[in-house]
Amino acid sequence: MRQKDIEMLLSQVKTFQKPKVKLEQYQTPPRIAAMILWRAYQLGHIENKVIGDFCCGTGMFGIGAKQLGAKKVIGLEIDKEALEIAKQNAAKLEIDLEFIEEDVRTTERKFDTVFMNSPFGVQGGIKDQEFLLSALKASMISYSIHLHQERNIIFLRSFVKNHNKEVKEIIKAEFEIPKIYSFHTKRQHIIEVAILQCK
Repeated sequence: MRQKDIEMLLSQVKTFQKPKVKLEQYQTPPRIAAMILWRAYQLGHIENKVIGDFCCGTGMFGIGAKQLGAKKVIGLEIDKEALEIAKQNAAKLEIDLEFIEEDVRTTERKFDTVFMNSPFGVQGGIKDQEFLLSALKASMISYSIHLHQERNIIFLRSFVKNHNKEVKEIIKAEFEIPKIYSFHTKRQHIIEVAILQCK
């Protein structure tokens, strides 16, 4: 199995049918999800591990993690419609996953590794550090996606340190956002994101 194989698998994942702007629902591009998963796999953070796919959306990270040999994968998501699509995706690809309707910010579940593409907080009322905190508490190792802005990175490093963890690695990437909401003016918008590995 190669990173490209994971990307090809994830390219078959059906996206949100009616994305909710208040939840900042954006499908993780298969290229980025595959890159994160492959890095975690190389470091021994997936195979035979219990994996949490936080804010799992349509199941992108969970499907990839299970394909890479995770012992068990649980996807947590607050949106029922997204969960139904995630279940359909897993069934279509014959991947055995468990999906639970639950707010990751209040979960008491524990995992070896957590993957998460949570809201960035761009729409207001949502703070990405709330989701990051849940990942830090629930796992030994977490991979999360955030806006790549210098002051944001400084803040997140300090935030992680204040919760007795450390940002071990930051990967900068371009995240493609298609035109899915009424306020989008471009066919595709590119934003820079930072992928944090915390331990």
